[in-house]
Amino acid sequence: MIKCPRGILFMFHGCGRYAASFFYSPQGRKMVEMATEMGIGIVAFTKSEELGCWNWANDGDTVKKLAKKFISSRLSKACAGPNGSDAVYPPMYAFGASSGGSFVGMLSSQMKQDPEEYAPFLFSAANIQIMAPNEHDHWDIPTVFTTMSGDTQTSKRVQDWVNREMQVDKGPYKIATTSGRKPIHVDHFRRVFQDDRQMSDKISGSIYQDLSTQGVVNSSTDEVFTNPRFSKDAVMSIWQKYDLLSRKEIANDSKHLDASDVHPFGVSKRLMRSLKKEELDDADSIWLIEELNVAWDGHEITAYGFEDVLEFFVETGSARLE
Repeated sequence: MIKCPRGILFMFHGCGRYAASFFYSPQGRKMVEMATEMGIGIVAFTKSEELGCWNWANDGDTVKKLAKKFISSRLSKACAGPNGSDAVYPPMYAFGASSGGSFVGMLSSQMKQDPEEYAPFLFSAANIQIMAPNEHDHWDIPTVFTTMSGDTQTSKRVQDWVNREMQVDKGPYKIATTSGRKPIHVDHFRRVFQDDRQMSDKISGSIYQDLSTQGVVNSSTDEVFTNPRFSKDAVMSIWQKYDLLSRKEIANDSKHLDASDVHPFGVSKRLMRSLKKEELDDADSIWLIEELNVAWDGHEITAYGFEDVLEFFVETGSARLE
């Protein structure tokens, strides 16, 4: 990072997800692309137990220290004022999904209680997805809560929390609810991965046919039959058919394909070189699992409405002096 960014977006994933997946999962890629196009830098945090959930006892102090170190080492010079005067840090935003959303709420609450302890790592605005805050957490920074229409329990808990906080702090809170279940059309995956030449119309159509044959998607309505988490075997059989190993074997047997050009859908060669083996394995399946969960509209990270979230960030955020 050379130039001072328009803002910094600190991102926290949920249980069972790698921080790196923000850069290769379908929804994560959309969100990162939207933010970077607006000149906002991305910082994704890894949990102490990477495939576990966020734990304040194990992660709270570590995140604070790492964030302050990042700010002092990467932003102080890039955002220094004229003639080396004090840095004017850009607004710092937070995004958290599920367990990550709960953790963002804890951080926001602690920042309100002891801002001097956290400065200059202080959020200007936040987006918490598919998770209601803990009842004992309170903050007053502008916050958008993104809930899924299929998760009425979380939606109610979020609304109850916002109602209580509005009476106490009158914080600028917004609730954005997704539009409901979404169809999976025959060209769905080609549209999702339009920047990946591996995902042709033919392969997208083949995936759709497999989803229909396996009883995951209703070919008459293009809707997902049931919660994809309850169709694990069927879903796994499909992504394995198109995983890295399977497609490399096809390439090796072909005179027209180069196995070195095969990579997980949505993963560039440059990104592929920086990923650990377990992250590559994750990328090999998340492209399908995440899209089906979003289509079901129950509990999943979503880029739905994120453009509006970013506009909300920019409108409410403000730069901070060092």
